Amino acid sequence: MEEIAPGSILQRMYLKHRLKGRNYKTFCEIGGGNGEISSILLKAGLTGKGFDLNNEACKNNAEKNKKFIADKNYSVVHGNIFDQPITEKFDILISSMVIEHLDDTEVQKYFENCKKYLNTNGSIIVFVPSGMKFWGVEDEIAGHFRRYEYDDFKQLAEKHALKIKDLAGLTFPVSNILLSLSNMLVSKNENYKKNLSMQERTVLSGNRNVKYKTSFPSVFKLVLNEIVMYPFYILQNMNRTNPKCMVIYCELGLN
Repeated sequence: MEEIAPGSILQRMYLKHRLKGRNYKTFCEIGGGNGEISSILLKAGLTGKGFDLNNEACKNNAEKNKKFIADKNYSVVHGNIFDQPITEKFDILISSMVIEHLDDTEVQKYFENCKKYLNTNGSIIVFVPSGMKFWGVEDEIAGHFRRYEYDDFKQLAEKHALKIKDLAGLTFPVSNILLSLSNMLVSKNENYKKNLSMQERTVLSGNRNVKYKTSFPSVFKLVLNEIVMYPFYILQNMNRTNPKCMVIYCELGLN
């Protein structure tokens, strides 16, 4: 099974666009999951680390990026970066679908810690689910505390003395069109997770395997790829301020 969900492809395409022409050298992915985002950064020539609370996800990440690990350009750590005795700083601190798992106090600590780990000209990058109006079964089974709005990041930036380098809504209208189908697949396959604790749901979210939702048979790569999805990428960019976007990308810096 391949991680080629349409919305994920569009998000990764946007990240690649943001990396072009930037002089980043190092990164740390927080909540690295199965290693898709780290793979993009590594292929762009960066070196880094990936942290995740899910041990199986860490194993998948290590397998996916084994060449970079063998070349000593990447390492995978099972745990929380902020609990590790790390003294180095990074050009990029990135998380995809992570901070929605944190309550308000934890979110504040997250950005405080990120600032400590960030090089002067670096970026804190986050992808989050957006729009509380879209709150549904997937948020519940994944252990989310909230979905974000554009103004939330303006407030976070002000509170933590950070500059917003880029703020964009992503995946419209693809995710919106697929929302009902997505909810149906999640309910069918993962509804049992509602009985777990928030922490358990958060850990399991790092390695989900819902057929036709988070993973697809390899043959689907014939239609689920960046070439075929390019018209939807253009639509996504045209709607970057649309309040109906279901994902927000925010890039913040110290200056």
